Amino acid sequence: MEMALAKTFLAAWAAVLAYAQQQTTHTLAAPECVISEGQDQAQSAVRELLARANLPIDVMLACGVKLARAEFFEPARDLFARGVKDYPRNFEVHYNLALADLALRRFDEARTALEAPFQLSKDQQLAREYLRGKIYDATGETARAQGCFTAAFHGAPQEENYALDLGLFYLRQRDHRRALETLEAGVRYHPQSVYLLLAAGLAEYLDNDPPAAAVTGRKILALEPGFGPAQLLLAVAYYTNGEYEKCRRETAAAISRSGAPPYLYYLHTASLLQMNSHDYPAMLRDLEAANREMPRCAFCYFALSKVHQQMGNEQAAIDDLETLVHQVDPAFSNGWYRLATLYKHAGRSADAALALEKFNAIQTAQGDREAEYLRKFFLSELGSEAGGK
Repeated sequence: MEMALAKTFLAAWAAVLAYAQQQTTHTLAAPECVISEGQDQAQSAVRELLARANLPIDVMLACGVKLARAEFFEPARDLFARGVKDYPRNFEVHYNLALADLALRRFDEARTALEAPFQLSKDQQLAREYLRGKIYDATGETARAQGCFTAAFHGAPQEENYALDLGLFYLRQRDHRRALETLEAGVRYHPQSVYLLLAAGLAEYLDNDPPAAAVTGRKILALEPGFGPAQLLLAVAYYTNGEYEKCRRETAAAISRSGAPPYLYYLHTASLLQMNSHDYPAMLRDLEAANREMPRCAFCYFALSKVHQQMGNEQAAIDDLETLVHQVDPAFSNGWYRLATLYKHAGRSADAALALEKFNAIQTAQGDREAEYLRKFFLSELGSEAGGK
């Protein structure tokens, strides 16, 4: 499963479809909904389906999930809404309709869809509680979200999604210890889940334990070699722990293959700089590649200024930092501090004094900003709201 698809609740949809297949007494019909490239074709196919008088619930569920996987949420919702109308006592179609509304950010509609007018089994009650948690989380109602996620997880700790979402909730609240406890409990049931392991590794890293995060990163890569987020977790754990040669080797191997997370290019150069390398052409190539994919990467411009300064081109180093603090991130304090030093060396005393004043006013450590960037990156990759609540 691609990480981008995790953002659209595909794990939840896959689980619901599997559950529906287990529960139904009907033979699952071959999906009659042909998903082609483009939403117009998908909507046309759905209109043809919806024109039929009798539409089996299995077909609606299977086709709706396929549409959701293609991120065609509107036609998927149309199918699920028809399912609720035709099969009002089927919990799975209610749940899928709520998922589609959640993906479309129609939160009131999602809540309504979950209020199935019939008695639910224990598993269905927990599933409803879990999805309520996702809705509350999306609308910023953190206390209610925590209550729902906790109830679902405690009721069925073996469910991967329940552990993952509760762990991610704690990470967004910066409660790293409780996040790790929850995710480790999930890993005991699902030792090969790269998503649970990745979230656990992030919790370890944010809890100031980069060696443990590195161990977790290696576990993930043993399960799924070439998994980009795990490569990044391992590389940043090495770098934070001062293991620059390991970071260099890991990033060099990753960026030699296509599809590597662009932040790895920055980390490769950062590790070379820490090792006092003179391989400036490689560093410049790295940072050019990183900036193509991350055009507002403050760390990249900061590293580029160091490379240019070491190459003896202090004016280029000043230009890099001016771009950083004036165009990319005016709150990047270490950029102002380094710029003040370069201004002073160039005889620009007034500019140096102003830059130093900016640094003192911001008082933000670069390391903290880097950790915050990585927190947002990983939470986004794991399907959460980047930036937290």
